[in-house]
Amino acid sequence: MKKWGSLFLSGVLLFSGMATSVQAEVTKDGWIGNESSLKTAQQSFKDVEGNWAQEVIEKWADRGIVQGNERNTFLPKGEVTRAEWVAMINRIFQYEEVSNTTFSDVTSSGWYAQDIAKGVQAGYIRGYADHSFRPTGSVTRQEAAATISRILQLQGSGESNFADDKDIQSWSKEAVSGAADKKIIVGYSNGNFMPNKAITRAEAVQILDRAFSTYGSWYGQEGTYGSTEKREEISGSVVIGTSGVTLQNMNITGDLIISKAVGDGDVFLKNVTVQGKTYVYGGGENSVHLEDSVLLTVIVNKQDGTVRLVATGKTKVQEITVQTAANIESDMGAKIDKLTLSEALPEKSRVYLKGNFETVNVVAKSINIQIPSGTINQLNVDDSASGTTVQTNQEAKIISAILNAAVRMLGTGTIEQATVNAVGVTMETAPNKVNLGESVPADTTVQIGGTSKPVTSVTPPVTPAPSASGGSSSGSSEGSGGSTTPVNPGTGNGGGTTPTTPLPGNEYGSYEGGSYYFVGVESDAIPVTDAVYIYSPRSGYAYVSKSSINENDPVLLEEAIRQKVAYRVKIEANTRTALPVGEIATEFSSYFKVFAVDNENRASYIKNIMILDGPGKELKSQGMILSSGGWLNDHESYFIYFNTLIKAIDLNTLKNSIEISTGTEQPNYRPLGDGDRVEIVNNGIVITPQHNYGKATYIRLNADAVETLDGLFKNKVYASTQYRTFTRPEFIDYPDKWEIAVPVGTVIKFKANYGGDTFYFVYKDTFGTESDYDKEVTDGHGYKLDIPMDGADMTFEFDTKDLQPGEYKVTAFGSMSLYVKLTEN
Repeated sequence: MKKWGSLFLSGVLLFSGMATSVQAEVTKDGWIGNESSLKTAQQSFKDVEGNWAQEVIEKWADRGIVQGNERNTFLPKGEVTRAEWVAMINRIFQYEEVSNTTFSDVTSSGWYAQDIAKGVQAGYIRGYADHSFRPTGSVTRQEAAATISRILQLQGSGESNFADDKDIQSWSKEAVSGAADKKIIVGYSNGNFMPNKAITRAEAVQILDRAFSTYGSWYGQEGTYGSTEKREEISGSVVIGTSGVTLQNMNITGDLIISKAVGDGDVFLKNVTVQGKTYVYGGGENSVHLEDSVLLTVIVNKQDGTVRLVATGKTKVQEITVQTAANIESDMGAKIDKLTLSEALPEKSRVYLKGNFETVNVVAKSINIQIPSGTINQLNVDDSASGTTVQTNQEAKIISAILNAAVRMLGTGTIEQATVNAVGVTMETAPNKVNLGESVPADTTVQIGGTSKPVTSVTPPVTPAPSASGGSSSGSSEGSGGSTTPVNPGTGNGGGTTPTTPLPGNEYGSYEGGSYYFVGVESDAIPVTDAVYIYSPRSGYAYVSKSSINENDPVLLEEAIRQKVAYRVKIEANTRTALPVGEIATEFSSYFKVFAVDNENRASYIKNIMILDGPGKELKSQGMILSSGGWLNDHESYFIYFNTLIKAIDLNTLKNSIEISTGTEQPNYRPLGDGDRVEIVNNGIVITPQHNYGKATYIRLNADAVETLDGLFKNKVYASTQYRTFTRPEFIDYPDKWEIAVPVGTVIKFKANYGGDTFYFVYKDTFGTESDYDKEVTDGHGYKLDIPMDGADMTFEFDTKDLQPGEYKVTAFGSMSLYVKLTEN
């Protein structure tokens, strides 16, 4: 379509595009309606009886778009101002989004200010060359044609058969011919178009009625629409203009707009597909119901009150953007891929999320998110979302939370894994695993249960008995091809799963804790053709399921079994029980778990497992994981893992196939050291260095080092990204502690496992860049010293005699921290 902009320099309105919905104010003549003016019976105005546009005027009055004045007149022959024209367009086409305006003659106190802001956002208006809008000016017929052609994206020839074609300005010829071809704006009986004539109110309603007929359909009466026997295609967009409407068996090719006129009422969509966007401007806490429907993009923006959106059955929603307070529920079977709580949400808004969601993105600042039950696979908190509170009940679970802002994670729900990427995060309950993000200092702390702890020291409140299968699996995950952390990889030289003899009652990590219990598994890397062997200290049922399934909800579990995303068998206490993973999986995936539910419907702690490809599948690397140990064990190991069980092509030369690069920003590979150990564990290779590799590590596995168990496929070259481990300082006088309390004047002695860092002794709440830390030292609030490159494991000191009592830390950039509370002498 041609651009109109450069052709409007003579000073007419610019019109283009489409967007979303509006609340028009009443003009001095009272002829533009509000949603509240909607009547159930057709209105009649004294001065439109017998008028050529009577029927269409009364139709749109009945829909709440136009109304009469206090004298019950409509003034059909009165000219339409530019502001009134914009307000009507917004009302009929349901434009809602606003934009900043800079028109010199539009003030915020004008009744039309919001409408003009919405027209600008929609893109169909701009202004004059002198930066004015002239809201009280008249709208000509050619300007009206340009508006409609832009909104409907009409294609005109640029030529017309009107007798006064020469009077139609060049910038509007294509628009006029396009609107005329669709019979939206037609000529007069004498064959003229009269392009410069101002349109009347009656003409405006007639033009917009014809335009909307081209745009889509309006359902303004309570009832059920759509066939009960077959699926119908509805061309264009659909507006639901009242509550109590049910749409069924429809394929809507345009947008669906649930207008503000719905108020707090209900709307039902049953087996409806919307190919465009769905705008939810109305609906109450008893809700907009989506049943067995498919929606691509949903925008929730109800300005007055809270709307409840419920997805049930086989409903699939690609994305929901929430701009106002809302209750969003996704019942078992329904699928919502992405839900975004946008920056448009006002502070202190409440959003209620119940059910299962793939990804939830939190962008809004200082809102309250309540999650009573269900599972969120990925919760991403943007750095703009500071002050937000996420409250979970015991029946709620978050598989992975990425926290890029200072948020509060409250409640008793389960968080499997949290990555802290911001200072000031508060948690009521510790996640099962906490990672330190890349954008924060190594000494970042998190408040858990009212206690401040370094992120790197946080562990779950309960630890199961050690697994007899052994192996290391913690740490950050990087590298190409994926980043899934295997749990307890097990032992063996060829990926086998032959169990060792376990302790009775504590088989492979099975543990009875009284108020809680753990299950044990013989292996947590299982081919899809095999079974995971599980032990439980309690009798009941053993389950294998996708990670997103809530093991604490019996109803959801039953539905998950029905949909074949979970499988169960009966289990007797302390008895080896097989769960065939092929019942719910067909290929490699790391997002599965096993657990038990006892005879009193109490679920165990879960065990994450990795389901591998079976025989005949090409061998593919999935990434590498660094296990960097803990505070008291700093021994590193690396795990390169694949999509299926593997074996070494030659165990005697396997180590020679692996190369290492350390201490340089760009890789400079060399063979592994003589004391480094290499072994095959299930679906991967564990590399355990005799001495930790250091701060900048690359590992490369050359081709043809390992192969699938059937020998059909060999590995390709795998090269990791750079891995960096933290320097670990250690108190000389308190080697088993990372936090001490001593009087002022104590000499703090420490050592570090790597040299080359600058260490600081500063207040605990010091954060920022090196200049921030240096300023603390310059101001007399702490000390610093440089550790020489060869200073690993040497003793260094900070004398605290000149410092004030308070909480301090011993830290370096890229290190863990030690904490010192200085007390009065």
